[in-house]
Amino acid sequence: MHSLIQLSIVVLLLPLLSFVILIFFNRRIPRRGDFIGVGILGTAFGISAYIFWTVIVQTYDPAFRIAWDFTWIDLGNVPGVGPLQIKMGVVIDNLTTIMLAMVTLISLLVHLYSTGYMAGDKNYGRYFAFLGIFTFSMLGIVLSDNLFSIYIFWELVGLSSYLLIGFFFEKDSAADAQKKAFLANRVGDIGMWLGILILYSQFHTFSFEQIYANLAAGNFGLSNGWLTAAGILLFMGCVGKSAQFPLHVWLPDAMEGPTPVSALIHAATMVAAGVYFVARIFVMLTPDALHVIAFIGACTAFMAATIAITQNDIKRVLAYSTVSQLGYMVLGLGVGAYSASLFHLVTHAFFKACLFLGSGAIIHAMHHEQDMRWMGGLRKHMPWTFATFTLATLALAGLPLTSGFLSKDAILAGAIGFAKVEGGGIFYLIPVLGFFSAMLTAFYMGRQIWLVFFGESRTHLKPADNHHQAHHAHDSHAAHADDHHTSHGVHEVSWNMRAPLVILAALSVFFVYSPDPLDGAKGWFMKMIPTPATVVGEANPQKGALLSGNVAPHLAGVVQTTEVAPPAVAAEHGVPGEAKGGHIYTDTRQAEIVHAGHAAHYTAIYISSIMVVLGICLALVVYVFRIIDPEKTASAIRPLYLFSLNKWYWDEIYEATFIKGSMLLARMLSWFDSNVVDGIVNGVATLARKFAFVNDGFDRHVVDGMVNFTAFAVNTTGAVLRKLQTGKVQTYVVMLMLVLFGYFVLYFTRLIY
Repeated sequence: MHSLIQLSIVVLLLPLLSFVILIFFNRRIPRRGDFIGVGILGTAFGISAYIFWTVIVQTYDPAFRIAWDFTWIDLGNVPGVGPLQIKMGVVIDNLTTIMLAMVTLISLLVHLYSTGYMAGDKNYGRYFAFLGIFTFSMLGIVLSDNLFSIYIFWELVGLSSYLLIGFFFEKDSAADAQKKAFLANRVGDIGMWLGILILYSQFHTFSFEQIYANLAAGNFGLSNGWLTAAGILLFMGCVGKSAQFPLHVWLPDAMEGPTPVSALIHAATMVAAGVYFVARIFVMLTPDALHVIAFIGACTAFMAATIAITQNDIKRVLAYSTVSQLGYMVLGLGVGAYSASLFHLVTHAFFKACLFLGSGAIIHAMHHEQDMRWMGGLRKHMPWTFATFTLATLALAGLPLTSGFLSKDAILAGAIGFAKVEGGGIFYLIPVLGFFSAMLTAFYMGRQIWLVFFGESRTHLKPADNHHQAHHAHDSHAAHADDHHTSHGVHEVSWNMRAPLVILAALSVFFVYSPDPLDGAKGWFMKMIPTPATVVGEANPQKGALLSGNVAPHLAGVVQTTEVAPPAVAAEHGVPGEAKGGHIYTDTRQAEIVHAGHAAHYTAIYISSIMVVLGICLALVVYVFRIIDPEKTASAIRPLYLFSLNKWYWDEIYEATFIKGSMLLARMLSWFDSNVVDGIVNGVATLARKFAFVNDGFDRHVVDGMVNFTAFAVNTTGAVLRKLQTGKVQTYVVMLMLVLFGYFVLYFTRLIY
């Protein structure tokens, strides 16, 4: 086994070890074992950093890939199925390496931050145990080399999120939020499992490598429509985990969990899983499936941004921001901007974790107040939080010199190139929604910065009987510190909460990823993951490469396979190339998209910069200079304002349709069961009872009567005959004479008449 494989398995198992130790023994360990959780995650990050250095820095090969697997379950030759084996394995390539480093670093920082934020909570040890199982689940997804093992860890991520979202389980709102998240994700996961089954029914394997090989060889027996359906069903898993429309409703409610958990969910674990999974299956997706993915991402990005502009809860603004940014990533994958989408996944993880941890610091300092309307002026009291939060905000808005500028504009450039290659028309809606979302992002983040950090404190304006605070007092752990903070006022958080903010803010600057502040393609990340080919290995049959143009219509460049696909298959997937030496195909469609995206790079920068500046200026006009009064504007456009404030009424729509529809269906089924099913059963039982009653009467009066009568007749006859048998000859002679007399009487009577 390769040493890097061994180290990656150690990284995977370390958070599980943390979970096992802390879930069983935290009450017997000083400080409830928080130092164990931090130490174990620090070790995991150290090993991940070594793997990162070895693979990315020293090797510096976009096609680097090593894998190892073993047979987990062997059912032998199953009738009707054939040989059935399920394998588990680990794969390490550039994408895996980057994700390992990202997940372990953010989890480590969340662990460290939580030692200050969650101090004093009665379930302090259990909290760190849950962080461990959450990190273990995400690392399992990152390292898995097949669909089955990914699905196992996928469900473990769902379980972990359920436990952490509902960590304050004694609150009804937290219990409702965890159930909402769990059920919404089950919908997406069912679709994902159906997609896995479609592929397994064709290839009898869950292995990515073997599925790629079969697709490359044109061995998919069903139609292209079935392959599209399989891709869309697999994408449903992303729709659930990464909170895309229409399953986006769970993520904002997940704010009921502790704020550090929100940072972990929104940055490195749950929502990242969906985008990462689509990246893994990217080469399986047909153009039609990618079109669906692109439009879903664009609509989600725009919709969530329009909702965020009116939210007052500081965490809820960031939650809808996450939904919007995830829409950008999904949009990027749909339009073929593969590397740009993964680039944004990484950059967003760092600045969004910084924003959530920064919001936690603000909530902590404000005695659990989360409504931005009652904040203000915090930059004077919390300079470190203000500086890091502002830098992360600039990255989220996509301003130059930040990481978000590099990754977001690369996606938008890809969207423009995609629309051009596809012939324009409705496809231009994708970049248009993307640019408008960029403007809205700058606006609502500018609004948040102003309401929280600038102006004067508005705490005194808060109504005395305001129930908002009670509703949003998510993190009840710090109640022990309320009197201390109240008496000393708002102040900066401690070093163990401040250090993660500084590290994450530093990772939001452009030079971490590229020496050119205007072009991320010149940086190490984009060079390490230039095409989807790097996800499945180098396109070389001698090295196990298993892609071809006929089933990987997204590759920019030349891909080599060991077999020429049937012309019908190649035509179906839009591959115009012809077989040359070594059976080489060139997908000109994807090459055109990539070329058009590069050509649109500066166009995207100009348009995006203009939209971002417009968004910031609008925030200044409304909230700083007050040229436009926000309250009067909200009253003037009240229907639109309420439409945004109430989140497009999606919760109400789902309540009126799916939830009440399910309740109505349940009542109908209950009535059918009570009146029809039970009626039939009860009717049959009644008929059976009546038949039994009649049968009983017939048995007792007819059958038993005949039997009893026969017995009576025999008994009576016997009694009479017994009287006649006296044993005296005289009596017998008299009886004989009487019989003869009777006979003669009858005989002569017949003669007379």
